Amino acid sequence: MPDNILDRLPHEGAARLPEEILLFEPGRRVIARRRLAGSGGLLNPAGHLPSVLLVEMMAQVGGLLVEDPDDGSSQYGLLAGVKRMHLHATAVAGETVTVDCSLVRRMGDLYLIRCEGTIGDRPAAHGSVHIRRVRKEAP
Repeated sequence: MPDNILDRLPHEGAARLPEEILLFEPGRRVIARRRLAGSGGLLNPAGHLPSVLLVEMMAQVGGLLVEDPDDGSSQYGLLAGVKRMHLHATAVAGETVTVDCSLVRRMGDLYLIRCEGTIGDRPAAHGSVHIRRVRKEAP
């Protein structure tokens, strides 16, 4: 297992949305968070985190559930779909966004993952993401 679970993500720099893993139960559940800074390019001109980036953060966090570090392969998850996503609030600079994802079921290389996002103690979003497990391409 990598020292930093977030290093499993194919995203780097500002494209990697979660900053810290709070809980990791391989193949079952993961909770991650990010504190929004005023700089960094994530906020829109009105100073809010766009909803699409909240959904992307859910997909990235959920994608951590599909890799099996013990199987010896180089695989990761790609977003294959979003289902029944309900958006409740937007975050601004200085707030912390937390995402809690749990594996609902696996169908071959397709995973159905239930996610909930909060901003502090306020609900921000809930719904499901479909993640497909794919092999990493050689550079």
